[in-house]
Amino acid sequence: MTENVLEVEGLRVHFDTLDGPIEALHSVDLKVKDKQIMGLVGESGCGKSVTSLVTIGLATCDVDEGSVKYQGKEMLHHDSEVDSRVQYTSGWIVVFCVQAAILGLLMVLLNPIGGITILLISAIVGGLSWLTGFAAKWKSRKHQKFMRWVRGNEISMIFQEPMSALNPLYTVEKQISEVMRTHDRLVDAETPRHLRILQALASPFSLVTRAIRSNPYASSAVIGIFAVVTAAHVWEFTGSAAIWAFLLSIILPILASRSSLKERREAIETDLAVTGDSIEGLAVDIALGTSSQTSDSGAPIRLWSLLSIAVPHLPLGFASFIVIYLMLWMPFSALLGMVVICTLLALPVVIILDYLRLDPAHTKQVIEILEDVKIPNPEAVVRMYPHELSGGMRQRVMIAMMMACEPKLLIADEPTTALDVTIQAQILKLMRDLRDEKGTAILLITHDLGVIAEMCDDVTVMYAGSVVETGSIADVLSRPRMPYTVGLLHSIPTIDEESNRRDVLPIIPGQVPDPNLHFDGCRFHPRCPFADEKCISTPPPMMEVEPGHFAACHHTDRTINVSQVQTEFDRFASEYVKFEFQGVV
Repeated sequence: MTENVLEVEGLRVHFDTLDGPIEALHSVDLKVKDKQIMGLVGESGCGKSVTSLVTIGLATCDVDEGSVKYQGKEMLHHDSEVDSRVQYTSGWIVVFCVQAAILGLLMVLLNPIGGITILLISAIVGGLSWLTGFAAKWKSRKHQKFMRWVRGNEISMIFQEPMSALNPLYTVEKQISEVMRTHDRLVDAETPRHLRILQALASPFSLVTRAIRSNPYASSAVIGIFAVVTAAHVWEFTGSAAIWAFLLSIILPILASRSSLKERREAIETDLAVTGDSIEGLAVDIALGTSSQTSDSGAPIRLWSLLSIAVPHLPLGFASFIVIYLMLWMPFSALLGMVVICTLLALPVVIILDYLRLDPAHTKQVIEILEDVKIPNPEAVVRMYPHELSGGMRQRVMIAMMMACEPKLLIADEPTTALDVTIQAQILKLMRDLRDEKGTAILLITHDLGVIAEMCDDVTVMYAGSVVETGSIADVLSRPRMPYTVGLLHSIPTIDEESNRRDVLPIIPGQVPDPNLHFDGCRFHPRCPFADEKCISTPPPMMEVEPGHFAACHHTDRTINVSQVQTEFDRFASEYVKFEFQGVV
């Protein structure tokens, strides 16, 4: 018998609201086998995402009853009544002792002996009470440690929104490596610790060197400004320094525009290489402002076009002139003090960040993980931030992060949300390949029956917080026995020429019931064409209609012929719409 990776039995949860508790799940039963892709399908609000979040312990609801087991180990924890009572009582005693200690501190001024006595008694009683409550939470802390080991390591989850699931402040390599570091999955570092410390200490000098190499024009301007200001204070030639400041404020925009001119020149050289013209002749024409050559946009290249490149940088030169002028009149001791203080504040940050930088071996490991999820150019992607990636790339990064520790179970909550059809197909193929290559079981949550038919081995149908049908893909999609499942399949548009043309797209009449409403019987009975008194008063049991195929309905004998059920739905829907139009419903 195949081992069940995940077993959910009789799960009931509720949310506390201002209007009272709202029951979100009603006795949910679900099983995922090893190396199996289980589909979880249903309308929005039926409890699919709540079920997945409760499974990994991230839901904010309260669990009333039920069991969630991972490979036979219980995932839910409830403190016993004795432990809960002890924690509650010790908490109130600690609060009372803190208030008494504050009162004792105030009494020390008036009555030192009495105040110190109250303070000592409060400290002793409060400390003992806190230790008692701490001991009562031992089982809870042990369970939390177990859940931290399970999450991301044994069970991973792809959340519904790839656009907001990633942290916008961290790079891709930082976020993936953090998961692997938490679960001790990183390889040994290439760089020894003492060498990393030396590199971190030298990082300020290397940072300055890289800045000068990457932008020599702006760097030379900044160095020149500080040289002029220092010389003006040391040798006291204020008038000459003002002239130098003015000249630097003019030269700075020219230096800053050199990069733009260089890029423009390279583009022109490329264009001339294609057309076969001479770059030397073009340079003479540019200097004279008489070139007949044209840019990529077709406009003649004149001398004023070069000035138009430098003009946007003129505000930078004006600002630099103001700064230099103020620095000349500032006392040199104050200026030197500002530089020293800024340097002392910046150096520890630069050194620490360089020391905490990802090791090259770990970067290679992250790149290999991105290659597994078919991300192009992973060497560049690892250093990108989420806002630099498209929706499909973010979803792949999410899958890479969740698969970094090779979990036994992957929960995918709407993994193709907000993605175009081509990217959806790539993501689904990627998940199937991960199952085939890594042997990972997948719980695929979606409302798209087409994705379910393409991907899954088995499927579970949920409605209003309850499981209403479960079985293999062939059983549930070909021979559904629950009227709700038949209605879902009947609502899918078809382009089959041999099928009967539908003038109106079929629907399931009505709406998903409000969670606040109480139902004694079947929760689907207000929308079901076969509902009777028994459906209203008695909840339907989960019946095995075929080997391995279960459905929760009192009238499974009337749902054998799917076409007849669909006809009943069409009739019921037309009557429902007519009554609603007349104001009866």
